[in-house]
Order: sequence, then C-alpha cells, then structure tokens
Amino acid sequence: MSIPKRVHHLLLQTRDLEAAEAFYVGFLGFSVRKREQFHDGRPLTTTEEGLGLTNGVRGEAGSVVEHIAFRTSDIRGLAQRAEAQGIEVLKPPGPGPYGLTVYLADPDGNRIELFSEEEA
Repeated sequence: MSIPKRVHHLLLQTRDLEAAEAFYVGFLGFSVRKREQFHDGRPLTTTEEGLGLTNGVRGEAGSVVEHIAFRTSDIRGLAQRAEAQGIEVLKPPGPGPYGLTVYLADPDGNRIELFSEEEA
C-alpha cells in the first residue's frame, strides 16, 4: 500500500497577492518558481518551497488554516527582523514541540510558525 510521505505544496488564498508576496518572498526569502494564471483566471505565484499564492474568492482568506509551519534557522534573529519591519510577532521565540519557535502573522492574519530543531 502506498501512503503519502509529506505535504508537497499548499495554496493560500490571499486578500492582497502583492502583500503576500512581500511577506513570503521578500521577508521570508522564498524563491518564486513561476507566476501564471490559475485555472479560473486568477493570478498564481508558486514558490520553490511548495507554497502557492492567489487572490481569494471562496470564503474569507486567512480563515481556514490554524497555522502553517516552516523549518528554518536563527529564530531570534528572524523575530527581531520581523519586529523591525513591522510584522506582527504573535508569540515570541520560545520552546515548541519541534524546537525553538516563533509565531508571526502574515498579511492575511494567518499564523506562521517558524522553528529550528538545532536551536531547541
């Protein structure tokens, strides 16, 4: 029997695609894989890290996912950079189930968990 091994990608509906790109690509440093049109004509940005961004149409953007987690490094430095750039820090660096963790809000209010196993 074949079972899934890991999440491959996630598509977020955003209120403001430009603001979402500024957060994920500009601040977090994700790499744009492709910009194209989604099957329904909306603009779509996909990243090498498996995150897709498009404008929201179904329901309220940012209201479905509890949080999204990404493994990274330098959690304390990331939190300081976020504060300096006016990005909301929802929970400052501290211990979490996967290591040292910080929670930020993206432009749509999604809770973004960033953690480092090495810094636990």
